[in-house]
Amino acid sequence: MKIQGASLASVFLVIIILACLMFPRSAYNAFLYKNYTIRYDRGWDILCDPYVVKKDDWLYKLLKQKGEIANRDFPEFLEIFKRINPHIHDINRIRAGQHIIIPLKKLNPASMSGQSSGVVTIPFVTIPNISEALKTYSSEYTVQKGDCISILISTRYGPYGKEPYKQGIKLFRLINPDIKDLNRIYIGQDILIPDPAILGQPWYHSLFDPSADNNKRPDMNRSILTSKKTPGVSVSEDREKQQTTHLSKVSSVLDGKLFNNGVYYFPRPGREDLALDLSETPLIEFKNGTRILFLMDDKNQEPELDRVKSFWKDLHIVGITPNHSVKYVFDAVFKSLGKDFLKKPLSFFDQGVKVEVRGEWIFDKIAEKGNSVRHFCISLIDHPSERTPESILRYLDQNNIVLKEILTGKNTAAQKSNGPGPHKSGETVSTIDSSDQKSFVNDLITALGYNYSPNVSISFPYSGVQVNTVSNLFTGSDGNPYLVDFGDLYGHAVSAIQKTGFTIIQIKHDDNAHVVIQKILGAMDVSYTNNPSFLAAKRPAIHNTVLTIPGFLVADAGKPRILLSFATLHNGIIQFLTNQGVKISMIQPSKKVTQHINKVKK
Repeated sequence: MKIQGASLASVFLVIIILACLMFPRSAYNAFLYKNYTIRYDRGWDILCDPYVVKKDDWLYKLLKQKGEIANRDFPEFLEIFKRINPHIHDINRIRAGQHIIIPLKKLNPASMSGQSSGVVTIPFVTIPNISEALKTYSSEYTVQKGDCISILISTRYGPYGKEPYKQGIKLFRLINPDIKDLNRIYIGQDILIPDPAILGQPWYHSLFDPSADNNKRPDMNRSILTSKKTPGVSVSEDREKQQTTHLSKVSSVLDGKLFNNGVYYFPRPGREDLALDLSETPLIEFKNGTRILFLMDDKNQEPELDRVKSFWKDLHIVGITPNHSVKYVFDAVFKSLGKDFLKKPLSFFDQGVKVEVRGEWIFDKIAEKGNSVRHFCISLIDHPSERTPESILRYLDQNNIVLKEILTGKNTAAQKSNGPGPHKSGETVSTIDSSDQKSFVNDLITALGYNYSPNVSISFPYSGVQVNTVSNLFTGSDGNPYLVDFGDLYGHAVSAIQKTGFTIIQIKHDDNAHVVIQKILGAMDVSYTNNPSFLAAKRPAIHNTVLTIPGFLVADAGKPRILLSFATLHNGIIQFLTNQGVKISMIQPSKKVTQHINKVKK
């Protein structure tokens, strides 16, 4: 979902600037803060505004007011609203008093302060001395005989006790701080009466909003705020602790509901009702009406099951024992659902990157009231260190692939990484333009960690005389000097220079970036991999996500690994690689290559 126009931060900045222009400076400044929640949705953090529905509100109006979404983005925006508000069953029938979450914007990880906690606090507007500022929206009044505050406010804001009246009283207290008792005013006293027009100001609700108070940052309403965002079972330690049985793991992964206590009764004409004890015969029920019944012993229950099947049409029977492994249970469940239920390993291309997703079991779900398909991939892991990093989980989720990793080993301790810590992408990612060959070589060798000196004067013996020329010099990690020649050296001059100890790398004018890189790396005799593949998790590739990136992975001794990528990498992939200690240089193609690619696409 792309938000058109000014970003949310820009909107806040404009409000702050307007407020500063509207109100004179004062020695006492007050910030009005607004708390926003972060919800996780399909690989994205969503900045959301908790809201209580008011009378005459309707959803389309609220979404357009709050989200600043262009019409072409509205369908996606509406789908996000449905997913993060599962308690709203009919979006066309919201009622006053309902708590809803309004999505505002998609966020990249760690793009806002406090984002990982699930709540971010943003200064909504800065007002110097609020009571002074409100005087701009008030009128002076001298108390007359028979006046009382309740009458003065009700004549402007409405009947006593109603919400507008209560807001008027609050405003009156703010702009008349010297009046401690509203029942004690005297004739001739000068007071200020707040203008009802203030209720329409964009910053007004922040004055009394419980989630936006002066110089305070209160917790959000607990009925709205949920736990920290986590992309489902695959990254949630707490949820795995709750999955104390194999069946609860199955029901959770398949998004079903487990019934393992209580009794189901099925009527039998002329006989006692059939009682199905769910503690002995557990049941998993799915939203589409499919049910799986688990027989926990070897008793012949065919007559009883036939009766149950007459009531539940889409019923599957699975026989298991408490001693069976979780893998056996999953295999039995999927076998009962039919041979066409499971799918083959998934793969797709993203900007040239080949992504392959493999797991123990892969199946599809068609979204409700739509044709979009979500792919679910389940893997069993023995140790927390085998988990897929969250950056890759998010990336796949954004491409409609959900990984669910089930911890089966005894060691459930929190994962302690032995690898390099997080890196700031700005320090480890660069872009190299290959349009100009000489500039490209300069930037390439610099990215590899060597000092490149163009147009260096060199002297060498040739046919008994000393010849001077100009070339481009750098020194490799082995200490050997290298000259990069763009066609200026020819004939016996090349062999004569090589005899002096220089290695010459000759670049032809029609060499593309791929060939240039191969020539330089080959001459330097450094270790590199063409089109390298990366395993997302620390486990065998058979049940793993594999990323194959067009380019070169350079592993020069004593230096960090460097990826020269011909693909434009997604932020999730960049974060994954940089956390592995890989420096990234993305090669931008020359105009000729870009034009060729565009022709192929057409």
